[in-house]
Amino acid sequence: MNFMYVLLALLLLGVLIIAHEAGHFWAARATGIEIQEFAMGMGPLLFKWKSKRGTQFSWRLLPIGGYCQFCGEDEDNPDPRAFNNQAVWKRFVTVLSGPMMNFIVAMLAVVIYLSGVGMLSVVPKVAQVEENAQLAGLQAGDELLAVNGVEITDTQAVLAAISASGGEPVTLTVRRGGVQQDISIAPFYDEEAGRYRVGFTFAQERVRVSLLQSVPFSVSYNVQSVRLIIDTLKNLIFRGEGVSEVTGPVGTVYVIQEVTRQGGLDIYLELIAMISVNLGLMNLLPIPGLDGSRLLFLLYEAIRRRPVKREIEGAIHATGFVLLMGLMLVLTYKDIMQIFVHG
Repeated sequence: MNFMYVLLALLLLGVLIIAHEAGHFWAARATGIEIQEFAMGMGPLLFKWKSKRGTQFSWRLLPIGGYCQFCGEDEDNPDPRAFNNQAVWKRFVTVLSGPMMNFIVAMLAVVIYLSGVGMLSVVPKVAQVEENAQLAGLQAGDELLAVNGVEITDTQAVLAAISASGGEPVTLTVRRGGVQQDISIAPFYDEEAGRYRVGFTFAQERVRVSLLQSVPFSVSYNVQSVRLIIDTLKNLIFRGEGVSEVTGPVGTVYVIQEVTRQGGLDIYLELIAMISVNLGLMNLLPIPGLDGSRLLFLLYEAIRRRPVKREIEGAIHATGFVLLMGLMLVLTYKDIMQIFVHG
């Protein structure tokens, strides 16, 4: 594995975990809940520092998660700022804010990609010319403006017009060095492509999308990601599909660095969105130890007007957490063995 890409993978996961916990942190601060510790990573403590407001910020050994620990989270604490003494809606918002922050990060990643970096798109510009087009006078870099006098705006319109020629010469209007000119080319039938061609390939350029266009696209893209994850989960649970493909932290880092090495910045930004949505959605599952389970307990409290005993709820969350950590260890062992076996 390339060390730089491994660092990029760890950075990606670290940013998403911090964003998740920051969602809890900021919501707790806004609603007056006392925060005991904000931790990056799990396991043994590496170093820590305490803020003026008494919150301990820590960095722990295992980069497989993090947490934001509240005063009175799973116990009855007399402190008026304790989690257990806050209104249900305040606790609900604080718990929900973690996953919501992941969805926000996913949205921002797509918006930055589209409006800031730009999407790599095929454009009506000539990249390479074959003999047929070269003999007719077409050159690499020519910008295609019209076919047979009809203005075109995208590559599909160019392909459709040439394909519909039936082999009759077509006139391409191009811009070269700021000057427009017409080039007449006789198409030939490409058996492999199954259509008429004139013999050139389109160029690729980064096309930036306005903020007004990128936001709705980002919403649509991430909604589709949520649907895909839900379908995958249903197939995993009810059909057992994809069980062998489930990975832990090590496998996730390995996949991220491999895909990033091959796809570059485009795939890296896409991975931020995909993994962030995944992290947010997974945390909403009603599994003990995850945010979704805490939200269920809060809904129960809101409906019944009384909470489940703190000791019982705390024991359920603790048991779920231990089981999740055990699963992480099993998946980590599996990931390491696969990396060594398959390289």
